[in-house]
Amino acid sequence: MRFVLPAYRDAAQRGQIEISTTPFYHPILPLLCDSDIARVANPSTPLPRRAYRHPEDAREQLRRAREYHFNTFGVQPVGLWPSEGSVSDQTLAIAAEEGFKWFGTDEGVLGRTLNVAFFRDATGIPANADRLYKPWRVQMGEKGITGLFRDHHLSDLVGFVYSRMEARAAASDLHGRMRHLAEKVGSDKPITICLFLDGENAWEYYPGNGRQFLREFYGLVQSDPDFRALTASEAVAAATDTPTTGGIFPASWINANFDVWIGHSEDVAAWELLWDAREAYARAATAFAEGHSGSTTQTGLATAKESLLAAQGSDWTWWYGPEHSTANDLEFDALYRKHLTAIYLALGQEAPDELAKPIKRRPEHALQIAAADLLNVKVDGRDTSYFEWLSSGLYSPERRGGSMHGRVFYLHELRYGFEKERFCLRIDPFLEALSEIADPEFRVTLWSEEEMTVVVKVERGRVIEFAVEQGRACLLNPKDFVEVAFDSILEVAVRKEKLKLQGVKSLRVGVALWHGGLPVDVLPSEALLDVPLGEENAAWPLES
Repeated sequence: MRFVLPAYRDAAQRGQIEISTTPFYHPILPLLCDSDIARVANPSTPLPRRAYRHPEDAREQLRRAREYHFNTFGVQPVGLWPSEGSVSDQTLAIAAEEGFKWFGTDEGVLGRTLNVAFFRDATGIPANADRLYKPWRVQMGEKGITGLFRDHHLSDLVGFVYSRMEARAAASDLHGRMRHLAEKVGSDKPITICLFLDGENAWEYYPGNGRQFLREFYGLVQSDPDFRALTASEAVAAATDTPTTGGIFPASWINANFDVWIGHSEDVAAWELLWDAREAYARAATAFAEGHSGSTTQTGLATAKESLLAAQGSDWTWWYGPEHSTANDLEFDALYRKHLTAIYLALGQEAPDELAKPIKRRPEHALQIAAADLLNVKVDGRDTSYFEWLSSGLYSPERRGGSMHGRVFYLHELRYGFEKERFCLRIDPFLEALSEIADPEFRVTLWSEEEMTVVVKVERGRVIEFAVEQGRACLLNPKDFVEVAFDSILEVAVRKEKLKLQGVKSLRVGVALWHGGLPVDVLPSEALLDVPLGEENAAWPLES
């Protein structure tokens, strides 16, 4: 581990990379400056009854980041990656005063700032592309800072899709999409395309942490004379006629609002407790300065301040509310309350009883119900009757149609069950989200002794064709043994004799949604669903 940061420092000194920094404990700076600002992006956002307004804390988080960066790399950072791309006029003014020259965030923030949209056409070209692919100067009175706005679509392909593809094919696809942008976007000057990811989150899902994909992609960029790979500061310097806006829309890079961190009753409860602890610290610090220290010491104040700044980090409220969950939810909750408790203890005070009570309610990650009886399904793509799928098995994860952290879910839940001679599968999509993509393709995987894939192509809400692949071969006359239909749901029925079940105790099932030659959603998200066989499971008897 001790070789990692020096390697980055050396690469930065060579000019090969540029290292930005982030507010020290990763807080959402606009909410530290004024928690009520969340209502600008979403007027219905629930708010704490007392606004949290401490821009001095935001400044402290930035100063500590700059100090740590200088001590680590020997130079002051000029670039700021705000936590979760969260910006506001007040936070950018503070950042400019503290010496930052550029910041990065999402195209959604730019769109709301300019009151334009960047909807993509069928070829991936966004509307108003001439406004997106350039730096923007944000001028707040005498203070100004340059913003770089990421291509949300391309960044999400790297973040969520290419990890499922072969490295060379993924790199070629990304390079091709960028070339297509350069050829189609109307501009007499080079366009600036920003690809921003959030830390290491993408690479852990790639084989080899994405090394092969990155080498393939950088190789294509290096060998293409029409491309220049630039650091952020180089991109800002290379831009000509940089346009200016008189302010920024207050938002994060997730849905261009702050709902993840303050949009739920659990979030609000966390902010209320933070407000109380911040006030306790302020009263103790004032009393100490006036010579009325009581049980407070200089060391205690410093310790309390450190715990306060740590409690301002965004990850605590990230795990509150319904948007995100982990097996460690309760540990995160306990750690957050431990930081707040430490503030009171360091000040020589008794922590309030509320800090002993969990904020987080344990979520249900996925509802799973086993099949109860044999089915009798009419494959027509509709919920034909209440009883048709009543006895089916169910896999229903906690997910919402729409974008969360750049991720759009299209698949809602799946149901499965057995007839005497057919295995039946039903996939319920989020129809509103699905309607936003043209010509989706469903790929249903059934794995027994051998993998079978049913590929269903949909156009304008109807199945136009389907194919069945087994053993890497496309089977002839698929309608003889597979039935498929799509209307509001996808229904698939496969005859028993086509599934090789000798000596198999379960059938594994999964579905993926593809668009434009890329997988955009899968269900289940981590592994195939195991469907047990045997009459006791309302399934076919085991074959010896």
